[in-house]
Amino acid sequence: NDTATVAAAFKSSKIVPDVVPSFDPLYPLLVTFKQADGSSIQVTAGIQLTIAQTASEPTFALVSSDVQGKPYLIAMVDPDAPTPQDPSVAQVRHFLAPDFVSDGTGPLTNRTPALSPYIGPQPPAGSDAHRFV
Repeated sequence: NDTATVAAAFKSSKIVPDVVPSFDPLYPLLVTFKQADGSSIQVTAGIQLTIAQTASEPTFALVSSDVQGKPYLIAMVDPDAPTPQDPSVAQVRHFLAPDFVSDGTGPLTNRTPALSPYIGPQPPAGSDAHRFV
């Protein structure tokens, strides 16, 4: 996804302002989930994935020479917990890891352990789709 498409998707899905007050991305973040059969699913803005498709920790990439060697923190949250209609425990943390770095051509590498290891989405049965940010 290009940054303009992602920024527009954040606004239209109300990630801005429900999760962050504003969002002006400089580079696209590529998020990929490896599947049990060895295939991969690259996340695009607005894609709907199943619990099974998001079971394993994703990989992340920033493809730009401008990002080489710079540290990044990655956080993944569910602003719709337990359900989008009742987000009473919103901002459930699914992943928090500092110190990701990029060589500018491939996946980000985490130089330190995650502060919160990856936990895949687990919405209650019958829940509408959640925004997994």
